[in-house]
Amino acid sequence: MARQAVITVNLPREEVERIWRSSADRRANISDDAPVTFTEAPMDYGTEVHVTIEAGSRAGKLGEMARKVTGSEPLAKAQDDLRHFKQIAETGEIAHSDSTPQGEQLESKLKQRPAQPLEDQELEEVGV
Repeated sequence: MARQAVITVNLPREEVERIWRSSADRRANISDDAPVTFTEAPMDYGTEVHVTIEAGSRAGKLGEMARKVTGSEPLAKAQDDLRHFKQIAETGEIAHSDSTPQGEQLESKLKQRPAQPLEDQELEEVGV
C-alpha cells in the first residue's frame, strides 16, 4: 500500500524542480526510488510536491505501530523532509524552534528539554 506526503511550495514549478534537484539536504529520509511529482497548485498558489512512500512492512501491524510511536515511520520522516525543503526553497534556511528543534519525530522529541531561556553560560557559548 502506497501513501503520499504532500506539501505546497509558494514558488513556480520550474523553480521548485530546480531547487529539488540541486538541494543536497532535500531528502535525507526520502528514498531515491520514491516517486516525486510536481504539480501546479490550485488557484496559482505555487507548486505541490508529492512523494509516494511504499508502506511495505515486514514487521506487521505491531512493527508499524512501533514505528509510528517512535517517529521512525517512513511517511513521518518524509513529511519532515518536505517541510524542511519548503523552508529552504522559500526562505533559504530551516527554521528551528526551542520546543521542536529536530522536527515532529517522537524519537527527537523524547531527547528535548522544555523551552526555556538560556542560562548565562549558554548565552556566552553562542556569542550573545
